[in-house]
Amino acid sequence: MYDAIVIGAGGMGSATAYHLAKSGADVLVLEQFQRGHTLGSSHGETRIIRFFYDKPFYTELMKTAYAEWRDLESVSKKSLLFITGSVGIGAKGNPYGRAARRSLDAAGVESEWWDATQLTERFPQFRVSNEMDILYQKDTGFLRAAECVSTHLQLAEQHGATIREETPVTNIDWQTDVPTVRTENDSFQGRKVILTAGAWAGTLLAELNLPLTVTKQQVCYYQPADSKRFQPDRFPVFTESTPDGEFIYGIPAFGSFNAGGGLKIARHGRGQIISPDTLKRTPDADYIAHIDAYVQERLPELGKTTHAEVCLYTETPDEDFIIDAHPHCSDVLIAAGFSGHGFKFCALVGRIMSELTQNGETDFDIYPFRIDRKHEISSGIPRLQS
Repeated sequence: MYDAIVIGAGGMGSATAYHLAKSGADVLVLEQFQRGHTLGSSHGETRIIRFFYDKPFYTELMKTAYAEWRDLESVSKKSLLFITGSVGIGAKGNPYGRAARRSLDAAGVESEWWDATQLTERFPQFRVSNEMDILYQKDTGFLRAAECVSTHLQLAEQHGATIREETPVTNIDWQTDVPTVRTENDSFQGRKVILTAGAWAGTLLAELNLPLTVTKQQVCYYQPADSKRFQPDRFPVFTESTPDGEFIYGIPAFGSFNAGGGLKIARHGRGQIISPDTLKRTPDADYIAHIDAYVQERLPELGKTTHAEVCLYTETPDEDFIIDAHPHCSDVLIAAGFSGHGFKFCALVGRIMSELTQNGETDFDIYPFRIDRKHEISSGIPRLQS
């Protein structure tokens, strides 16, 4: 009998396990693969952390998320969050940029409108026209994604959590007096069960028919000839809303080029719907060519893709998260559907899930993330991802 069983040891699960164990709970973490695996959504060197969103409640939550990451750095004595500033590029008057600026203003977060001259004076690596809006935000940066997951798990273990790797869950029986989690060879009981299984969440709770879609996403890496010009101290995180509705994002060069690091650029969304168990994890040549063409126009110094990788999004129709209790069993909690923009919230979501597990409530506004909301894309404006 455990106080809490966490299913999935990726970004959300690792943070949840840490917060629960730190509070004194007896925690079991079940991970179907090895920790740090590359088959889900939490691997890789970097993820963007930012305040700018077209929905104000995300901007408000990010105030605490930044603080949680800094607290994790303090406790672990590791550098996990790097501030670079960001530029958001789009056509004049583009809806996303205007909505993001309103959210920043409402939250009291500083930002500036730049013109093309200001951008190229500050960051001459870019090639832009005068017909663009450029939103600069100084607090944007990136997280060391894989290291964040590893750190949360290490600290959870230091506080007494048990982590079982290569232990796939086959069933969650929530209709018993105490929820029972079954694997191929064992069964475990937990006063609370927290599902943070990413792309496998919908399968494990098939009875709920959660509106989750798993898609194949791809990321390209670049190794410019003059790599110093694209390091975090000289090049920002950037995003761009293109005229045909695409969203492109980039993160400065980080990590060893020889170990697969580099400057990261990708397109958010528009991924092929797949099954996480049968996905072919080979990047598509046409996708790489598409990103290379964008790079040639916007950042020609980067040259061509040196390598690419595949990851997964687990998306909801409105791209908002699901953070809620099972509608028929309050002892089963769900954190899912982070839609490609959730990693920056991991440290905070871990705290929220710990509070829900132990207190049945949280002081944070998670009303937009309830299961029973209307699953509609109301604004028609997708969010930029990381």
